[in-house]
Amino acid sequence: MITKLSVSRANKAFSLVELLLVLAIISIMAALVINSFSNAAQDSRNVMARQQQATLQSAINNWISGQVGGFEVPDANNPSRRYERTVGYVRNKYNYATNYWTDSPSNPRESRSNGDIVGRLELIKDYLDDDTYRHLADSSPGSDFTKIQSGAMAKTGQHIELSAWSLPGAGKRSPYPKVELYP
Repeated sequence: MITKLSVSRANKAFSLVELLLVLAIISIMAALVINSFSNAAQDSRNVMARQQQATLQSAINNWISGQVGGFEVPDANNPSRRYERTVGYVRNKYNYATNYWTDSPSNPRESRSNGDIVGRLELIKDYLDDDTYRHLADSSPGSDFTKIQSGAMAKTGQHIELSAWSLPGAGKRSPYPKVELYP
């Protein structure tokens, strides 16, 4: 009987190999869980960047829709000079945002001293809420006027570019300019 008792106790205990195997499986699962949590912050920043891209695209589309049609008097000192706001006129206004003026030649827009993309951002700022515009304008790199960045995009190495509004192809309508998120 003594031999049966010792054999039955030996069957109830874990061997060292079984214990090491369970620990290895638990450590692999823990590594996967930790890795997924560390990627969650990166994923949320990527989602935020995509949302900001969509917000800017919507603002551009709304700005263009609001601009086309009617007339514009760019110089208050010369009210007889009026420009019809055709699609071509609005396209030039968007593409050359840093070079146009609205009130008078003696009072150029603030964006004239900035580069092209930040000038386009200023052009559509009335279609963005103040916090979004201020955040994008303040977070964008001051030395590179071709990029728009938010705080989340700066942490992920991403930036937004407001591409030029291209001319329509033969027999095609002119697509609105695209907001590109890089990389």
